[in-house]
Amino acid sequence: MTYPFDLSLVELIFISLLLFVSAAIQGILGFGFAVISSPILVQIEPLLVPQILSLLALPMAFRIYQREKKEVDWKPFKFLFLGRIIGGPLGLLLLINLNEKLLSISVGAIVLVAGIATLFNWTVNRNNNSSWIAGTLSGIFAMIAGVGGPPIAILYRGASGKEFRPSLNAVFTFGIMITLSLLLFSGEIYRDHIILFLYLAIPVAVGLKISSLLFSDVSDNAISKGVTYFSIISGLVVIFRNII
Repeated sequence: MTYPFDLSLVELIFISLLLFVSAAIQGILGFGFAVISSPILVQIEPLLVPQILSLLALPMAFRIYQREKKEVDWKPFKFLFLGRIIGGPLGLLLLINLNEKLLSISVGAIVLVAGIATLFNWTVNRNNNSSWIAGTLSGIFAMIAGVGGPPIAILYRGASGKEFRPSLNAVFTFGIMITLSLLLFSGEIYRDHIILFLYLAIPVAVGLKISSLLFSDVSDNAISKGVTYFSIISGLVVIFRNII
């Protein structure tokens, strides 16, 4: 029996477990899904990033957006959205033209920067200029690595959860739609992506559903720190593995 992208059964099971855990952490913290899974997936099969992560992340982001869309502050959002429109095509050009080694290094670098930014609490003044720049970087990062959250998280660092979470997921929802549309029209989404998405949607859904049970004895702060350190370490490993 052959599996999508000629993955072995062991690889498929490992990916399922990886996305199950990533989804469970996403369910607790509201982030972490792509940051955890992207640097590992790109080492197994570069063609899985960002396509599979984007396909799986869209229902999650849309669900949260639908629940909290009344809380979105649409005024700054238009500049973030403009940035995603600019960043998406730029990221696609890089995705198409980078070879597998450079793509892996880029994914590692994006995840590493995300971890460092969280560790040292990087912040920027939120205004129209910083919003569209963050949106552009988010679009580029999402297209290359499936990790579009860090620039938006830096922009909204210090904001209340009521303000941060709805805006973040609004950007994710519309941003992922842009990413997937560009991938589709450029022919970068294959039949194997769809087959794999249908299979992997099951462990992701289960991970989200039982996330509170899995981590009931672990504080959100401890999980968040774990994701941060994992991002830094995994980013460094991916970079050095492809340089040496």
